[in-house]
Amino acid sequence: MVKTKLVAVSAVMLAAFAAVATAQNLTTQAGVSGLLQDGKVAVVNTGLFAEKIGELRQKYEQVNNQFKDRYQELQTLDGQVKQCDQDLKTKAPQMTADKAAEMQSQCELLKRQGQRKLEDFQADYNKALETATRPVNDKLQQFIQNYSAQRGIILIINLPVAAQSGTIAYWAPTSDITEDFVAEYNKANPVPAGAAPAGVQPKTNPPVKPPSAKP
Repeated sequence: MVKTKLVAVSAVMLAAFAAVATAQNLTTQAGVSGLLQDGKVAVVNTGLFAEKIGELRQKYEQVNNQFKDRYQELQTLDGQVKQCDQDLKTKAPQMTADKAAEMQSQCELLKRQGQRKLEDFQADYNKALETATRPVNDKLQQFIQNYSAQRGIILIINLPVAAQSGTIAYWAPTSDITEDFVAEYNKANPVPAGAAPAGVQPKTNPPVKPPSAKP
């Protein structure tokens, strides 16, 4: 079966964070050192934010609950397609050509219906997730700028993006600020009572298996 990830907007958030040197003093300094601002370089794993940032985790859970019934409907339809394909393999040889063709047509119809429902689900889910998480993502971007300024950090590399693009080969573990940043953000932005407890990983990408295009 084709596996589809409902990409959540979490991959878009905080794609890169950088503070660059201003140009006003460059002309008064000589050599390469005059082009570089003193400060620290750090890395952050934004892929963990949906799990560890309390506000984001809460938003993901809210959206997942909102789409729970439609997700279950897709799973049920997927099971029907699997059963239809299995029946076609085991029963069609004993059927007349017309009956076998009729069963084949029924299976294909189920698959087309499932694919349409899956596409609608993906579009609606992603839109709802983007809307729900946008305010938190905006806060995170502002918070990381303040966090960096207070600690003398001039550049933060987003590990998931860098790893995917192949633009980073090595980083020292001591340069990873993920845990400290998460702790500071959660302390400054506590999640209201009743939200998911810390350590509970949200199902940010329900493993929907759409009806296969082939039996």
